[in-house]
Amino acid sequence: MKKNWKLKQINPGEENSEKKLKDELVNTNLPDAAIRLLTNRGVFNYAQLIKFFKPSLENLLDPFILKDSIIASNKLIEVIQSKEKIMILGDYDVDGTCGVSMFYLFLKEFGLEPKIYIPDRITEGYGISNKAINEAHEEGIKLIVSIDCGITAVEQIKYAKELGIEFIICDHHQPPEIIPDAFAILNPLQKDDKYEYKFLCGTGVAFKLIQAICFKLGKTEIPERLIDFVAIASASDIVPITGENRILVREGLELLKKNPRPSFKILMEKSKIKPETLSVNNIVFSIAPRINAAGRLGDAKKVVDLLTSLDIDELENMVTALNKDNESRKELDKVVTDFVYEYCDENNLKEKFNSIILHNDNWHPGIVGIVAARLVERYHVPSIVLTTVNGVAKGSARSINGFNVYEALKRCENLLVKYGGHYYAAGLEIELENIKKFKDAFNELTSEQISEENKIHEIEIDYAINLKDINIYLASMLKHFEPFGPGNPVPIFLSKNVIIDSIPLKLKQDTLKFILSEENSDVKHEAIFFNSKNHADNLRQGMTCDICYEITMNEWKKQKSIQLKIKDIKYERTQ
Repeated sequence: MKKNWKLKQINPGEENSEKKLKDELVNTNLPDAAIRLLTNRGVFNYAQLIKFFKPSLENLLDPFILKDSIIASNKLIEVIQSKEKIMILGDYDVDGTCGVSMFYLFLKEFGLEPKIYIPDRITEGYGISNKAINEAHEEGIKLIVSIDCGITAVEQIKYAKELGIEFIICDHHQPPEIIPDAFAILNPLQKDDKYEYKFLCGTGVAFKLIQAICFKLGKTEIPERLIDFVAIASASDIVPITGENRILVREGLELLKKNPRPSFKILMEKSKIKPETLSVNNIVFSIAPRINAAGRLGDAKKVVDLLTSLDIDELENMVTALNKDNESRKELDKVVTDFVYEYCDENNLKEKFNSIILHNDNWHPGIVGIVAARLVERYHVPSIVLTTVNGVAKGSARSINGFNVYEALKRCENLLVKYGGHYYAAGLEIELENIKKFKDAFNELTSEQISEENKIHEIEIDYAINLKDINIYLASMLKHFEPFGPGNPVPIFLSKNVIIDSIPLKLKQDTLKFILSEENSDVKHEAIFFNSKNHADNLRQGMTCDICYEITMNEWKKQKSIQLKIKDIKYERTQ
C-alpha cells in the first residue's frame, strides 16, 4: 500500500518559541530531536516541560467545573449516607464495563451493594433500555447512574421519570440537539459546559464524579486506588492521550505495574504481558480484546464480576472463559474479514467510492465494529458494517482523519432509526428498506469531503535525523514521552540515503532484519521491518534508501542496544 510521508513543520510564529525552549534548556544536554518532539506536542517552555515529563495527579482539573458535578455529587452523598438502593448501568465495551466496575467498588467502600446492569448487545443493543429501567423499578431503585451511555436516551429517561426513577448520566459521546431530561448529565461535550478538557472517556467522566464526591467527604485517597480502571478504559476507547488523559493513563499504568488488582494481574499474565512492560499498545491489542470478547459474543456482566473479584481461583476460571470467548471472536472475525477483503478487492470498491458500506444478515453483531476498523486500516476510507438483528440493520462506522463520521450520520438522520458516537467511530440502526438510500446519501457526503489524497495512508514524521545522532541517551529520553497513544503518538523519525549494510534476513511473518549505515560514519544500527511483504524481494545489501522508523531500545544481559523499527521504506526499484 502506498503511503505518504509528511514531515511535521513548526507552525508559523512558533519558531521563536522553539528557540526560547532551547535557550532555557541549554544546560540540560537535551538533544535537538527531543526538543523538536516537545514542540510538536505543544511544549514551549520549561514549566510545560516539567508537566509533560512528570504528569501529576495534582494537575488534574477541578471536578466541580464539570457541569452538573455539584448536584450529582450531592445526590450520591445522600444515597451513600442513607444507604439507598442504586443501579449502575454501563455499555458492554471496555469503557462501560470498567466504568461500572470502578463505580461499584467505589460505592462498596461506603457499605452499599449496587445493582449492576449491562445491556445485552443482541437483544437490547447499545445504551439504556426500558428493560433495565423496569428491573430497577421492580427492585424499588430510585436512582440509576449510567456510564459511557445515556446522552441520546431521551425517551428512556422520560419513561424512567414516569416511574419515579432519576438518572445521573456520565457520558462522553457527542450530545444530540435534544438531550435527556435527567437529574444530572456529566459530559464535557455539552455546549454550555466550561470544563476545559473535552476528551475523557466514559470511565474518565465517572472518575471525575468520584473525585467530586471524595473531595466533599474528605476521602481524597480513594480515587487514586481506582485510577487503574481509567487507564484501561482510556487506552481501550482510543481517546487522545493528551492533557488530563495523559495524567490519568500514566498514573493508572504505574498502579497496574506496581500493585495490580488481582483481576488485572491475571489478565496481564494470560496476555503474556510483564507488568513492568505494560503500555497503551498492549492494553489495546491484548487486554481490551479479552475484556470485550464477553460483550461481543455473550454476557458482559461477567466482565464486571471478573474485574471486581478478589477470589484467585474464581478469577482463573473467569479469565479462562474470557480467553475462550476471545478465540471464538477471532475465528468469527477472521471469516468475515477475509470475506469482506475479497469482496472489496473483487468489486474494486475503494476505487469506485470514497467509503465502504457492507451489509449481511448473518454476520455476528459483536464483530461488525472490528471488521469496520479493519476495512479502514486496509483501504483508508470511512467504513460501515451492518448486520440484521430483529428485522433491523445494526452496525458500526469507523472513519479516517478529515472525515467526521458522527456529523455525516447526523446529515443522514432522516434515514436512520438511531445513531450515536463521535468523530472516528459511531453506531447506527437503519430499517432494511432504507439501506440503499442511506448508502447513496453517505457516499455522496464522502465524495464531497474526501479526495484521492485523503485515501492514501499518511505517516507523520516528527524529525529528520542522521543515524550517527541516534544513541542510547536519545532512546532513553524517548521513554519520558510515554504513554503513547492518539494525540501523543510514538515518535517517527526520517533518515535519508542510508545504506543496507547486510543481507536482509527473512524472519517469520513477513519480517526482515538487517543492518543500516550511512556514508562518512562508522555508526551502524540494526533495523527490523514488520509487514515487509511488498519489499522483501527488492531489498538488497548495498542498496541506498530512505526510511521512516521508530527508535527502540533492547536490553540483553544488561547490555543495551538500538533497534530501528521500520514503518516504511523508499528506494529506486530495479528490474
